Amino acid sequence: MLRYDLMKYILQNSENSPIISNLGPTSDELWHLTKELEIHPRERNFYTYGSMGLCSSIALGISINTTEKVISIDGDGSLLMNLGTLSTIGRISPENLIIVVCDNEMWAQTGYQPTATAFNTDLEKVAKSCGFKNTFKCTNINEFKNTFSKSLNLNGPTMIVAKTKETGEFPEVTPVEPEFTVYRFRNSMMNNIEAKL
Repeated sequence: MLRYDLMKYILQNSENSPIISNLGPTSDELWHLTKELEIHPRERNFYTYGSMGLCSSIALGISINTTEKVISIDGDGSLLMNLGTLSTIGRISPENLIIVVCDNEMWAQTGYQPTATAFNTDLEKVAKSCGFKNTFKCTNINEFKNTFSKSLNLNGPTMIVAKTKETGEFPEVTPVEPEFTVYRFRNSMMNNIEAKL
């Protein structure tokens, strides 16, 4: 399945839930999709430019400070760089956190080098062994749609490993300033966070 199709479904079915996107093409595609779907600017998108390995860690921090569903759209290469975050998530066990891993088994941006998931590493099994309550693996878009829709009604943490493929085409880099992303996102969350405190 294509990451673009997967993210389009997430955007169309997440209402106003916070979405944290991995750096590079994932964040670029999410930004372009919000324009395509005419929901730009979507205040609850957090683009993690310049933060490889930290997408799901940031999502964890947000999830323990809100009652809303929080969705992390991570990548296999990025998550492998900070694999310890899965054990931390399993220990804290936030019920409202969904991690979607777009697993293309490669670092596409830097030359299509294979990641460990192209060999023996199974991120779904890693998440399960770390204490995730729900783990799934999807190999096509229909499986993903059914799984993601079901996950919105489950108590997590939830891991969905989505096997994606690359087209060799990357979207135009978006004009996003990281500092403004933080400012915009924080403001969009303040009422909910204050209500929880």
